Amino acid sequence: MSPAFTLTYGLRLDVPIITTDPAIDPTFNTTTLPLVQAQYDVANNIEGGKAPDGQLMFSPRVGFNYDLSGNQSTILRGGVGIFTSRIPFVWPGAMYNNNGLTTGRVDETNIVGDVIFIPDVNKQYDNPNFKVPSGDINIFTKDFKFPQVLRGNLALDTELPGGITATLEGIYTKTLNNVLYTNVNSDTDVKFNWTNTGGDDRPVYVRKSLDPTYSTIYVGSNTSEGSAYTLTAALSKDFNFGLRATLAYTYGDAQAVNEGTSSQNSSQWRGQVNTDGRNTPVLGRSDFALGHRVLSSLSYSIDWNKAKNATTTISFLYDGQAGSPYSYVIGGSGGRNLSNETGSTSSNRSLVWIPASASEINLVEKNGVTPAQQWELLNAFIEDDPYLSQNRGAYAEKNSNWMPFTSFLDLSVRQDFGVELGGKMHKLQVSWDVFNLANLLNPAWGVRYSVPGDFNNYYLYTFDSYASDGTTPQFYYTEEGVGTDALNISDFSSRWRMRLGLRYIFN
Repeated sequence: MSPAFTLTYGLRLDVPIITTDPAIDPTFNTTTLPLVQAQYDVANNIEGGKAPDGQLMFSPRVGFNYDLSGNQSTILRGGVGIFTSRIPFVWPGAMYNNNGLTTGRVDETNIVGDVIFIPDVNKQYDNPNFKVPSGDINIFTKDFKFPQVLRGNLALDTELPGGITATLEGIYTKTLNNVLYTNVNSDTDVKFNWTNTGGDDRPVYVRKSLDPTYSTIYVGSNTSEGSAYTLTAALSKDFNFGLRATLAYTYGDAQAVNEGTSSQNSSQWRGQVNTDGRNTPVLGRSDFALGHRVLSSLSYSIDWNKAKNATTTISFLYDGQAGSPYSYVIGGSGGRNLSNETGSTSSNRSLVWIPASASEINLVEKNGVTPAQQWELLNAFIEDDPYLSQNRGAYAEKNSNWMPFTSFLDLSVRQDFGVELGGKMHKLQVSWDVFNLANLLNPAWGVRYSVPGDFNNYYLYTFDSYASDGTTPQFYYTEEGVGTDALNISDFSSRWRMRLGLRYIFN
């Protein structure tokens, strides 16, 4: 538009098409579908034996670069656009093997005689022995869309006095389409609500299949809930005696409902954090939220002669950042009674109620530890945790906490030996790297932590059973650690490591 202002714009078009429909039993659409549609709105947008429709995914984008000073010393840049991602095709691929027909089970209720192990791979039970239809159904809504986000950024690059280059940048992302899962074969009727637990009156479902022909029916759909942002400030300078230094600080946060981290749709559903069951997952901090991060580097090069064929380079890299976010959830087999689900319950994702007093949690004796002693330990843990102590009498939020801030320092040394032959430079480079140098200097430094639970979920207290009234949950808490003493140390990533290398370089 002018020598100082450049505008770039364009349009990307993705057209994802699945060309083959999965198999389905005819009774699914005539018998099963009406049953689940009566209780789930999302089921009105599915049809058994049909892959999602082809989609036109438009991604318009525009960006600019403005030379404010006219000499490239101060530049304002930015842009906004829609970005479309592919998905792991194992997700829709599950429609072809989890359809009630392709895979099945053999048990003594549908075969004459005992079910025995057959070691010969060529003589296994075949389809006439299976209970068909049966098992899980994986299905996607007719208009299922690939993940899309609206993203914009604005940045300023400028040269400060002393030859320092500075950058200030902000990025904002809004979710347009993300993946979400619902088990529509789970009866939504509530068996009862918790009682005698302060304000924790979460429902317990009847845990009955709407159609017992199938164990679960996982529907993949879309959600527009979620967003993310980062703010970054950076400084860098090259000195005339061979030293180069950089320093950057970033803070970022992100919100999401489903993280989309598993290859299996069933695991995606089981991973949805909730208070009212996995079919109503909560919006909260994403597993991939950044938090605070400081990144700095120092690099010093020495040329030992004028030919520059013997050079030593010493570099330090510092990476300090907030640990991974994590959630406080209820541990134990109580997950089978907390969630709106049928089928597998291998992962518990029910967020805890943070008791304001001992009267808001029913503790029972466990391993010789009395309820009063347990409350003393649990109360000390809550008081030591800034988030828990400030949010008593409420449900914990998804990924409410961060692992401790960790600092890592790496050292790199490179020694080049070169000789010019035939007009070309040939070099041998000897390298020595020490990763997590801080841990080498002091075993207490460079430590990374993880939660003593499942993935990034901390089992704050454990469900034991229901009281005689059948509606009052009973728990136990027997841990004694607080702060970092209550966390695990990530063994491998907390260790220092060293590497020696030899490289031949020619040009």
